[in-house]
This record gives sequence, structure tokens and C-alpha cells, in this order.
Amino acid sequence: MVGSRRVNALKGMFRRVARVGGAGLGALALILGVAGTSTSSASTSGSISGLYGSLPTAGTPTTGGTITFGFLTGMTPLTVFPITTDAQDSVFTTFEFQYNFWVPLYNGPDGQSQEIDYAVSVGKKPTFSDGNKTVTIPLNTNYKWSNGQPVDANDLVFDIDLMEAAVKETPANLSSFTPGLFPSNIKSISASSKYTVVIHLAKALNPAFFLNDELESETGVTPLPSTAWNIASAGGPHLDYTKPANAKKIYDYLEKLGSSISSFGTSPLWKIADGPFILKTFNPSNSSWTSTRNPDFGGSPKPAYSALDGVTYTSQTAMINALKTGALDISTNFDPATIIPQVPSLKAAGYSVYGYPDLSLTDAIFNFKDATDHFNSIIAQPYVRAALAHLEDEPAYVTGVFKGAAGAAYGPVPSVPPTPFTPQDSITPPYPYSPSAAVALLKSHGWDVVPGGQTTCAKPGAGAGECGAGIPKGTPFKFSWAYLNPASQAFESVISEAFASEAKAAAGINISLSAKAFNFLIGNYNDANPAGAKYTNDWGVVFFGGFTDDYWPTTNALFNTGGTYNQGDFDNATMNQLIHNSVYGTSASAVTQEASYVAQTLPALFIPNPDLVYAVSNKIGGTAASWFALTQYQAFPEYWYVKK
Repeated sequence: MVGSRRVNALKGMFRRVARVGGAGLGALALILGVAGTSTSSASTSGSISGLYGSLPTAGTPTTGGTITFGFLTGMTPLTVFPITTDAQDSVFTTFEFQYNFWVPLYNGPDGQSQEIDYAVSVGKKPTFSDGNKTVTIPLNTNYKWSNGQPVDANDLVFDIDLMEAAVKETPANLSSFTPGLFPSNIKSISASSKYTVVIHLAKALNPAFFLNDELESETGVTPLPSTAWNIASAGGPHLDYTKPANAKKIYDYLEKLGSSISSFGTSPLWKIADGPFILKTFNPSNSSWTSTRNPDFGGSPKPAYSALDGVTYTSQTAMINALKTGALDISTNFDPATIIPQVPSLKAAGYSVYGYPDLSLTDAIFNFKDATDHFNSIIAQPYVRAALAHLEDEPAYVTGVFKGAAGAAYGPVPSVPPTPFTPQDSITPPYPYSPSAAVALLKSHGWDVVPGGQTTCAKPGAGAGECGAGIPKGTPFKFSWAYLNPASQAFESVISEAFASEAKAAAGINISLSAKAFNFLIGNYNDANPAGAKYTNDWGVVFFGGFTDDYWPTTNALFNTGGTYNQGDFDNATMNQLIHNSVYGTSASAVTQEASYVAQTLPALFIPNPDLVYAVSNKIGGTAASWFALTQYQAFPEYWYVKK
């Protein structure tokens, strides 16, 4: 579900674009490249749709050596314990970091394909029975812990028992948790054999949803060493974690210890791993770290090189300089505007630069409760939302704002990366860029359109050719639009200014722009948060980035009535039913039908998905699948190697 909900604005803060300060319409037109001229300085591969630049070449592996991976200071792991709280789920590096040491139950993507890669997962494909209320999960038998114990069914039960204890304390203890769903929807769980786990659900779920959103998701289902970590104090007795009171004690201890950065490289607990590497040291002052190859890693391939080290930098400029001197092997992801002008010099320094969008939606959220100037009644009209979509020039945003390193997206499920569930509405825009179509829609519904001025309602009423219910005569079409402070991530500011200029010039829609901090936007400009009630009439649109999709990309919790992340309070009975079908039904096409309806109905204005752009030294090789995985916020370092 999109309820896996890592927020792009924080998980991908590297996707920044230089802000255009005080740009007028002419300046914005130049920046957006409306003449159709690409400003990209790197070629786009013609063989892989959506790929920016070229993937690193494979080369011939050698044995030994160290690979360094760069991070930005402040975008580094917040916990080492693989049950991650909402507060720790703010940067993708937490998950990338943890996978080096602990292998998830289900993991992905499988190359470009947005689906589980069972080759890098502890679990085999599950089976469903008893009307989809019983889930049987067989485990691979080749994984073992670095203390010699096998990774078995008890380790999976242990992890889920601790998750249940976590959410009983508070839902915030589990990243991406949706009340009523995993793990609180588990009636019972048991190890039926050494390598088989059986889960009985309280209510039947769509098998695709349960597998791809509940088990393979950022709730982070990861078998944990049940015979070593089942303690509630250093040197304390080993406890029976199947007893809820004990599970709570164990969880509280491990969560506190795992959140102490000073423990990352020192606690013997974190040295017990089943991943390709074992954490050796962690510098609490700058979050740099070193790790060594795990000789007991049961996955395949086993790393050919000896060590993987994370190196932090204070800025993207500092990281680029390190690349140019050959001091860094693989960068973290860059925003296109920063990295693309550097491509020629990086190539000359011996690096491949490539980019690819992650599986996510980027959107500007409408506030259906903002009564200022009757905006709630205005935005409730489907034709109004269609008119606004017609004013959005996505191709120009891709070319100008993102320098070609982004994918146009017209709904909640993108066409790049490819998914089996992308509807045609997300490929061919249902409301393509056409200011004339936007103006025609408004005029046909009773608006006096004044391009460059102030459009007002001339024909009030709910009948044909009238503005719509609750919109009095003379009501101006204007509203407030808040976007993420460009000091955090800047493409929102450029797109917001461009859209506001287009709306004013073409259709007389006046948009007041303001920049706000991320935490303020999600906490206060949020109808789903009681704390946001006093701000309800302060914003008409909020734009802070977007959200990550799961492999079964339902918008559950995002666009259903009362959804945990329904920030604009969208309320639509058909949408509720389609989302319910995706979560609780059995249809394999349910999520595609839902996504199509979202694209047609527009509970938000969908924005292009920026690429995640990486630089990789030509000294480093790996599989194409591993490089694509990196663009989906997942490193598979066992597939990398130092070339001969």
C-alpha cells in the first residue's frame, strides 16, 4: 500500500532542484524549457525506457578490496534495530544500511521489475488457504547467523511477536503501520516446522496485498536472531518471547539500544548478522561506518570484496569533489539539477552516471475542507480539478526542472518503473496540458475567466453550465499553496512557482505561495491530524514531495475516507469501495482499477517523479539488477565487486 508511506521529502531529500528566486513568467518559461530544448548534458539510453545515462559496465570481478559508499551528513541511519519507528523512518539510508546485515523476509525489486526477488529473500513464496485467512510461509534453509545458529521459523515468529508488542504500546513504534492491519490483524502465528511459519489472520485479505504490502513492505518484516536477542537487559536471562509481557520487555530494550548511535559499532548484539556484511565500526560524530564480509552469509552470490564502508559528506558539492578525486566509489542519490551539470567532468574522472525514478507518487494535495473564498466548494467540483490538471505542463517540468531525469506521472502508479498494475490513465494523461481546455471547462461551468486577472463565478448554482453547489456569485477562484522549504528540497518551489504563473496568466486563477518546513506541513497542514484543525482554512494545496508505493500499489490510507494519510480529507464512496477491494478482495486487477479511478478523479495534482541519480566508479562492477535496485532505495551490495 502507499501506506508503507515513507515520505519522499525525507527519504529522498537528495532530489533537490535549484530554487528560482523571484522568477517571473518569462524566467520560469525559460527554466521549464517550454521551447522543448533539453538541458541534459548526459545521453539517455535508448534501450531501457526511463533510464537516464548509462548503467555501470559489468567488467570482471576480482577477489578482495574495499568499496566505499557515500552519504550526506544528516541523511544517515537513525537506528540499527530492524524494527523501525515512524520517527526513525525519515531517511531511506536506515533501510539500505540495515539490509547489509539483516536479510528481510521478502525483498526486492527484481531488477526493473517491481516485484519480490526471492533470490535475496529469506522467505519462499507463501501459500494462502482457508479463504485467504491462513498464510503458510516456507523459509530458505541456507541462511544462518554469524554465531552459527540457523535462520529458522522461530526467528520470524520472534520478529513478528516484537512487532505486535511495539504497536500495542503505540502505533508510532512501527514504521508505516496502519491500525487494523499488519501485525495487529494476526490472530495467531506459529512455527509449524523448523523452516515453516503459519499465520492465521483475523480477516481475509487480498493475497497480493498481504504479500506485497504487509510482508514485503517498509514495516520491515525481517527474521531476527531469537536465541541471542531475546533478552531485556545486557547479560540478562533469555526470555520466552511468545509471552506478550516478555515480548514487550525485549522490544523496549532492543529499541532503546538500537536507537543509541553509540551502540551501533560496539554492542555485540549487532554483530550477530545473516546479511552479506557484519558491522565493524560506527562513528557517532559523523555516522561513517565500516563493515567486513560475512563469511557465513548463506545467500548467493557471496561478496567477492572484503569490506563495505559508508562515508559521510557535509554537502552534495563535497561528495562531488570526492568523486572527482577518486576518493569515493559509489555516491548516494543526487538531485538532477546538482549532478547533471557535473556529468562531463565525472565521466572524465572515471565514473558512470545514471538515474531512474523510484516506484512512488509525487503530488500536490488538495484541501477539501478549506472554506476560505469557498475553496472547499470549488475544489469539490471534478471539472475544477480537471481544469487545474490541464494547466500542468509535465513534459516541460521533466525537461526544465529535472533536466530530463524524471518520469512524467499522471496518477498514483507510474509507468516508469514498469509495474503490472499501471493503468493507461497513468501513461496517457486523462487531462493533458492544455490551457485552452482549462479555460473552456471553466467558462462552460459559469466562470467569468479573465486571463492575467481574477476569474470569478458568474453563474452560481448546481445545474448545467453553473459553477457548482456552495459557490456564490462573484466568488474569486483563488487559494493558498504551501510547498516544502527549498532549503530542504527545492523542486517543489520551482514547480509551484511555474504552476501559479501558468494558472494566473492563462486562466485568471490567483495562487498565493508560501514555503514551510516539512514537519510543519505534515503536522499542521493536515486534515487527518487533529492538531491541524486550527489551520484548516490556511491552505488550499500542500506540496512536500510524495510517497513510496509498495509492489501492490493501493492508495489505502491515502485517499480513502478517514485514511491515516488522507491529508486533504478527500471523501468519495466509489474510491472507498475500490480501495476496499484492493485490500480485502481477491481480484488481481483490483489495484489497477483503483489507480485508474484515482487518475480520473484527481484527489491530488500528480507531479513527475524525479530520478534518483547515482555516480559509480568504473573500477566497480555489478549486475544490472543491483544498479536498478539502488534507484529503489535498496542496495544489494553482494552483487558488487572490484573489477580486475
